[in-house]
This record gives sequence, structure tokens and C-alpha cells, in this order.
Amino acid sequence: MRADKVTRLLDSLSEAHETLLAEFIPAGARSHFLTSRREALLGLRGLLDAAIDRAKEPPGTDDRKAPSRSRGVIDISD
Repeated sequence: MRADKVTRLLDSLSEAHETLLAEFIPAGARSHFLTSRREALLGLRGLLDAAIDRAKEPPGTDDRKAPSRSRGVIDISD
């Protein structure tokens, strides 16, 4: 019985959220936000795909140059 109450409460909150979005955010803005969210997710997919591809390659076959960790000395004397 307690789970039913929680489920009903969550459903009510979800409906209230949808209503607030529909009432206070203009349709054009909602559309823009959805498109923006989709683009962000596609970007994350690209990052994940690249990471998966790198994980499949044997070590040492990466064509990218490793970042340099050495530090140079800059002379600031007059």
C-alpha cells in the first residue's frame, strides 16, 4: 500500500512538472531546449564512441601525439 502512495505522488509531481513547463515556458523555448538537449546527447555519444574505439585498439597504436609533460625554463632576468 505504501508503494502505491509513492507511485501516485510521483505521478502527481510529474503531471505538475509538465503543467508548469507548459504554462510558463513558451513553446518556442521548449522546442529550443529539447533540440539543445538532443545536441548535447549527440556530442556525448560522439565522445563515448571515440573512447570505445580507442579501448578496442592495442596499446601503442594511437596516432595522436601524447601531451608533453616536460617543463621549459623561461628566463625573466633583465
